[in-house]
Amino acid sequence: MAERSALASLIQSQHLNDGATRSYRSAFESHPARFVVLEEFLVPEIAARLSEFLRIEGEFETEFGLYSAEDQPISEAEWSSAPQQDRFFRFSKLVGTPAEFRLSDNALMYLRLRTVFHQDESLRSFFEDVTGIDLGMSDDFGSHSMAVGDFLKSHDDDNRNRRLALVLYLSPDWTRDLGGSLHIVDPSGEESVVPATYNSLVAFDTKAGTTHYVAPITEAAGDEKRATIGGWYHAPE
Repeated sequence: MAERSALASLIQSQHLNDGATRSYRSAFESHPARFVVLEEFLVPEIAARLSEFLRIEGEFETEFGLYSAEDQPISEAEWSSAPQQDRFFRFSKLVGTPAEFRLSDNALMYLRLRTVFHQDESLRSFFEDVTGIDLGMSDDFGSHSMAVGDFLKSHDDDNRNRRLALVLYLSPDWTRDLGGSLHIVDPSGEESVVPATYNSLVAFDTKAGTTHYVAPITEAAGDEKRATIGGWYHAPE
């Protein structure tokens, strides 16, 4: 098992022992959809700072996607005029930090996490131990916010040399009735549902032949938003 002491200031200690890692790996490898959920993942203070940054301080812009125009920027007018079945997603993406927040403790914590994901071999090795997958480093990292009516329809992440997908949920008190659950469909058609539970992380294999989608955010969410940090480790070069 990889040395994990360097991660103890970031990840809660119950996830870092060998017994926990073996348990996660067994669950991951035995599930037909090859995914695992790690609850209460980050140290609480860190989760709280990241949550505040995403919900209060970060600058987001709404993005629109069509199946017929994959990886191409789409205007709201183009998206609204497209057939319902062609509308792939609507959500907001983190694009920056307003000047008054750029040196806040919360913004600096976000930058720290991004740097760890990009550069820290011990974090990569931790996820290798959790999943049994050989991973390369990656700069494929970002944050999203979903408000009432936002959604992400069925697709897979088997592209751009991606090997393992990670999603960290950071909206306190988020409940299933607010929508935003991740639905993972395995090759046999069986569907697993991962609620957007605060400070939980889901890791799933992009090569498992699965598809996934995010259920629409319901009216019950009101002004609350589903905040996430996501990233992909790529296959080794």
